Amino acid sequence: MSLRAELEARVQSWAQTHYPQMGAGPWVRPCADPRHGHFQTHLPMVAGKQSRENPKEVAARLAQECALPEGWEKPQIAGNGFVNYRVRPIAVATAVDKLRQDPSLGICPTNPPETIVVDFSSPNIAKAMHVGHIRSTLLGDSLSRLLAKCGHRVIRINHLGDWGTQFGKLLLAYRSAGRPPLDPSRSIQQLEDFYKKGHEEAEADPKKMDLARAELAALQSGEPERLRDWQHFCEKSAEHFREIYQRLNVSFDLEKGESSYQAALAGVVKDLLTEGIAEISQGAVVVKNSEISEEPFLIRKSDGAFLYGTTDLAALQSRIRDLHAQRIIYVTDGRQQLHFRWLFDTAKRWGKQIPLEHVWFGTILGPDRKPLKSRDGTPIKLVDLLEEAKDRAKKILLEKRPDLTGTSLEAKAELLGIASLKYADQMPGRNLDYVFTWEKLLAFDGNTAPYILNAYVRSRSILRKAGVTTPPHHPTLLEEAAEEELSRQLLRFADVVELAAHDRRPHHLCGYLFETAGMFHRFFEACPVLQAKTPALQQSRLTLTGLTGDVLREGLELLGIPTLEEM
Repeated sequence: MSLRAELEARVQSWAQTHYPQMGAGPWVRPCADPRHGHFQTHLPMVAGKQSRENPKEVAARLAQECALPEGWEKPQIAGNGFVNYRVRPIAVATAVDKLRQDPSLGICPTNPPETIVVDFSSPNIAKAMHVGHIRSTLLGDSLSRLLAKCGHRVIRINHLGDWGTQFGKLLLAYRSAGRPPLDPSRSIQQLEDFYKKGHEEAEADPKKMDLARAELAALQSGEPERLRDWQHFCEKSAEHFREIYQRLNVSFDLEKGESSYQAALAGVVKDLLTEGIAEISQGAVVVKNSEISEEPFLIRKSDGAFLYGTTDLAALQSRIRDLHAQRIIYVTDGRQQLHFRWLFDTAKRWGKQIPLEHVWFGTILGPDRKPLKSRDGTPIKLVDLLEEAKDRAKKILLEKRPDLTGTSLEAKAELLGIASLKYADQMPGRNLDYVFTWEKLLAFDGNTAPYILNAYVRSRSILRKAGVTTPPHHPTLLEEAAEEELSRQLLRFADVVELAAHDRRPHHLCGYLFETAGMFHRFFEACPVLQAKTPALQQSRLTLTGLTGDVLREGLELLGIPTLEEM
């Protein structure tokens, strides 16, 4: 349990005794200005307002009656009813001693845990993954890791776009070409080319459009040859996706395409009509709610075709019924906010009462501050982005380590390049657009993955020079300001992880890791480790070095970034 969590528990206990009508908080937060204290509570302000008491009087009682852990200073009342708290160095040292022996690094399991479905990535079959998929993939993966770390049962789902009108056009072009075998080295590109050809021809010629519709109808009716072709497209796409996910260190518990829910769609529409949630309008089935939009939510077209919304409702129903989901999180870009408002409203009226969340994100921009694209104006393929990241990282490594060759160079370049991409994508607040620049994301100075990885490497290098892997337990000594600063920072790890998970914002963790790496570098400069004045101080600093490395490694792992022992 962190210092903040320990204080939070005591303040909450006092509040429940004296003001049982109040909520559970949280009531304790770090002081914005360390000059005023280490932690602060605003509880007296809220309690005073609810009970019509003077907040200062409530604060005085709280300060006097709420027992503090050993090593805390007497609390101070500030402003109109805030209470500030300070922790003495001896209490910090004791807390660090406890943290060293805690495999969870202070993170307490959520009580009660939930079964949470996280829906993310969701590429389309027969199309290469491109740069537009990276934010959903990385954000969804990090959120899954954070929630699992906090004790939740997380089910990671890749909702594949494997059904719909595009397959009629794809089948038209593929079959017109004589159903040629696909080249294993470039099958996904071939499928994209077939789709583009089929789309262009269908858009230009009404007769070709009719043929595409006929191909789709044959597929949807289960015609064996079309079905085999479609399954072949899915298999080749899956191979492409697996390669990308493996390089990104991303995995799923379940991969289900839109096709999985086709048999349920008619039943969904029937239910919505029967319960008066949907209505027929101009031959189509729609859900109306003017508070969301004047345009209704389209559930079934007038020609009988179903839509994404229908599939999403069927998928939601299945996840509650079959997976026992208690919460569903959808990770997509911000352009889909209206769709999810409609989906969540319809689901609630349909009786699906579990919490539904749309975790949305901004756009990756190029130097021109427009959506990032290739030189020819098309979306950058994700595999090309990963290769460029690796190649650029290789050049930087060779400048620092000309002796690196062979598999060692390749492995380090792959790790460093992709780590840089992953961190740069998650470092800004997720709702923000950000400008993508190679120079910034691969820099060894500043808020980047290389900077944090370098701090981790330094921590392990110090331990190796000392001849230890895991420093033996030894009382923590805090003689220098840099030691105390770093210690207090390490004790914040659990709070930051829990905040990032709760707010669905991994950038909280990115900021923390950057700060921790900077504090460790300052500690290293100010506090000799191997040349410490006494054996006891050396052991203490070795322990602090090892703990810093553990926190950095665990934090990076929660962002899906592996570490390396040396650059």
